[in-house]
Amino acid sequence: MNGVDYKIAPSIFAADLRQLENQIHELELTQVDLLHVDVMDGHFVDKMAFGPDHVAAIKRMTSLPLDVHLMVDRPERILDSILSSGADIITFHVESTARLTSCIERTKKAGRGAGIVLCPSTSPNVVDDSLLSGIDMILQMTINPGESGQSFHMGTVDKIRRIREWIGQRGIDLEVDGGVDARNAKIAAHAGANVLVSGGFLFEGNQVSTRVAELRAALEQVGSSQAQMDGLEQFG
Repeated sequence: MNGVDYKIAPSIFAADLRQLENQIHELELTQVDLLHVDVMDGHFVDKMAFGPDHVAAIKRMTSLPLDVHLMVDRPERILDSILSSGADIITFHVESTARLTSCIERTKKAGRGAGIVLCPSTSPNVVDDSLLSGIDMILQMTINPGESGQSFHMGTVDKIRRIREWIGQRGIDLEVDGGVDARNAKIAAHAGANVLVSGGFLFEGNQVSTRVAELRAALEQVGSSQAQMDGLEQFG
């Protein structure tokens, strides 16, 4: 796909918890790249979902990397527990803590990936060069965090594009999360996202394998069209 490493990250928040282990096994068979796990505290967002013990339980179910998204107030308070749970990459909302740099440094020191999260209303200008030098991922929310069933916010597409320009050749993943389906995944990927979190679209109607295939096909179309454009530029 033109050298772009597109990754699919199913959001466990949308899974059927009664069948969680079976659904994770089905996802493994589709060769998704990682599992996205939302941790919510009922304060930073209204809902509560998953905690360190749940993350640890999910880790025991799968060999897939766990992408843990902390939607919690002052995440530094639970960071040690999240690190002990087996999280492979941890993302922190820039709006949630005054100790963002410390959280990133602690995570990296533990040998895990670290990233930051921006809400739709947050300006990308908060991402400066000093922050970029210490992270592995930027997650741009494409819905308001903590609420499932929302539609993809098209107003975030320009932010995705701007963040991709700032990332440049640093090798930082640009993830999007919220209302992602096969149609708008192409829009986000064209703008520069390379990690696509999808929940409701993938798990709706108990068609996980089919929906993963649809999402993967959409991303392959983006890669093919971009490769064609690059080829034309060589002869321009």
